[in-house]
Amino acid sequence: MNILKYAKIVSRFTLVVASVYLFSGVGTAAADPVNLLYNFQASGQFTSAGANGSTYTINAVGRAPRISSNGIIATPRSEEDDGYTVVLTNAAITFDNFDPKKDPIVNFSCHGCKLTFPDGSILESDPHVPLEGRALFLYGPVAPNPLTPNLMTIRMAGCSGLRETAIKGKLAGKVGSICFNGSFNFDMANMSVITGESNCTIVTHTPVMQ
Repeated sequence: MNILKYAKIVSRFTLVVASVYLFSGVGTAAADPVNLLYNFQASGQFTSAGANGSTYTINAVGRAPRISSNGIIATPRSEEDDGYTVVLTNAAITFDNFDPKKDPIVNFSCHGCKLTFPDGSILESDPHVPLEGRALFLYGPVAPNPLTPNLMTIRMAGCSGLRETAIKGKLAGKVGSICFNGSFNFDMANMSVITGESNCTIVTHTPVMQ
């Protein structure tokens, strides 16, 4: 083979490899929009009470669920089910002062909500679009259990704006929203502890305007 022709082939091959690495390497933001679905298992501890309500510090782990052809979500129960977990740390959720036996709907908000991804991306609640939601006591317990009569599993719903703040990973620099549809377990015999589960949709894109 002609040396000059061989050099051109090598040069083109090197350019292709470099381009593939540039657009698919670690830390490269994914193409817009990025649509994600996670199932979060959460636990919380009562931290304070005031005129605005009761605040719990919440931590949770989110895992990508499996979805069947009919749309039903099969929630994974172990680390081996997905291998790509998302961690929520030290989120402060404040519920308006309420009486669970009288109030049909209770508003709540979240401050300091931060989701950390394995590739370094960090999504945080946008201060201009804070996480706000409602506890739907009017629907009654999700799954009443006569063996745990003090446990009230209440439907929860809400949304928040998001910003990626670490400028890392597949969500680097993106903005978007998170919406959740789950439940919290209120132990009427011990209101200092709550647990919960929620399927959360996250959709992000690269912002046109900052």
